[in-house]
Amino acid sequence: MRLIFAFGISFQLPILLNLLARIGVVNSDYLKKRRRYVIVIIFALAAILTPPDPITQVGLAIPLLLLYELSIFTVKFIERKKEKENLDNA
Repeated sequence: MRLIFAFGISFQLPILLNLLARIGVVNSDYLKKRRRYVIVIIFALAAILTPPDPITQVGLAIPLLLLYELSIFTVKFIERKKEKENLDNA
C-alpha cells in the first residue's frame, strides 16, 4: 500500500512545480541549479518509501527524475508565456 501511495504522490510533482511557477515561487533557472540536490532527495525518498530492494527504488526514482526534467521544460514554457503576455500588455 505504501508503494502505491508513493507512486501516486510522485506523479503529482509536475503539477506542484507548475503551480509554484505560476505563483512565482520557483523558476526554471532555480530548478536547474538545484538539480543535484533534487537527485539525492529523490533517491533518498525512493529508498524510504519502497521495500528494501534496489530495483523498486530505481523503479520509483527514474520516473521521478524524468518528471522533474519535464517540469523544468513546462516551467520554462510558462515563463515564456508570461513574458509574451507582459510584452503584449505593455
